[in-house]
Amino acid sequence: MAHAINGNKDVRELQRLAEESSPSLRDARVKTRSRAALLELIDILSRWSAAGLALVAGIAVYLAIIAGNLYPGRAAAWVTLLLCALWICRRMRGQFRAGDTIAARPFRWRASYTSCLSVLGVVFASAPILLTPDNAPASLGLQVSLLIMLGAFGAAITHAAHLTSAATFAAPGAAMPVLAAIRSGDITLAMALTAASAVALVIVFAFSRTIATNAGRRNPRTRFVRREIERAHIQHHAANGATHSAL
Repeated sequence: MAHAINGNKDVRELQRLAEESSPSLRDARVKTRSRAALLELIDILSRWSAAGLALVAGIAVYLAIIAGNLYPGRAAAWVTLLLCALWICRRMRGQFRAGDTIAARPFRWRASYTSCLSVLGVVFASAPILLTPDNAPASLGLQVSLLIMLGAFGAAITHAAHLTSAATFAAPGAAMPVLAAIRSGDITLAMALTAASAVALVIVFAFSRTIATNAGRRNPRTRFVRREIERAHIQHHAANGATHSAL
């Protein structure tokens, strides 16, 4: 009888531990998106990114023209670096969309593409500092800063299917214009750009989460219910324990 009581106590203890551990394990798995959802997000990234790269290229050409009239050396150096990084990003995207060998490894392609974007994003966002020296006209500095913010956050939106890729544009696009305003001594402009950047960052983050959530709903994760398996396992051991106690 004592063995039976102790056996039942052990079973109840095991059931309590299973009830406590199973929800946490289930929640951790639910938060992980399925492979199908991740592949859909990569496909969206490869399709939408073309618009963002085109926006960056268009703004870069315009800025090179208006800044080149006053500072041709600075404009030539900046646009050369930017076009090299832009060409590599466009080439990688084109290869993936064309179904080249890298398309068979989408996660590796995304990692390589994001690495190239990080260079492109920093070079593009550095325009307010590289194109406008300390003695540059205030109107030129303001125009460059506003266009860089527009291009950076526009490109971030088109790369929002992958938050890290979006951040390669959004983070430097938010920081560089503010630093340029602080360097010029215009604190009011720096505060205004900081507020605008904060709002834009929230929008990019929310949009990225929405895209990821929708992809996860369209491609739910299929899995066994771990809690039911654990419960059946515990019941099996409880039955064996009761049999041994009776004997």
